[in-house]
Amino acid sequence: MSTPIALSVLCALAFLGLFFTLSLYSRRRAVALLEENSLCDGTGSDRESFAEYYRPMTRILDPREFELSKALAGVGSAESSRFRASRIAAFRSYLNDMRLDFNRIEFKMRYLMLAASQDQAELVVGLNRIKSSFQMQLIRVEVQLLLFRFGWSAVDVEPLVIMLEQLEGPLLRRPSASAANA
Repeated sequence: MSTPIALSVLCALAFLGLFFTLSLYSRRRAVALLEENSLCDGTGSDRESFAEYYRPMTRILDPREFELSKALAGVGSAESSRFRASRIAAFRSYLNDMRLDFNRIEFKMRYLMLAASQDQAELVVGLNRIKSSFQMQLIRVEVQLLLFRFGWSAVDVEPLVIMLEQLEGPLLRRPSASAANA
């Protein structure tokens, strides 16, 4: 065997070994993350339901509450502005948590789809559709929140909460990884 061929074979074997090692590590890490998250409640969080956790977002920036706060005796414009700013900050925090939870649910769904049968292939198309819709709705809410800061728009987060309900539904109906192994 000539030196260039032997070197090529050796490089190919090294590449295959590295690929196999990284694949095995990624799979073990994904399984460990899923098992760690399934210990909480099957959806990957200590929340009973993501949708119920985010339901208050639909009311946190309600204009009626801001009007009621302005009408209270002894509440000046400075206090009203602080109240509004704190509500916006709370909403922003909810929105960041929602983005993280959506990514967590999506990761689990994609992992579960690896074990799906051929007749469940439409799940991939559905998940991709929900993900793109969620991203578009998230951008819409971000723009609405920016406009809301200036008093120009209301913020409607209900479509995002509904999408989380749709996405977490299949996870709640599936047995957790630890229950399936028992």
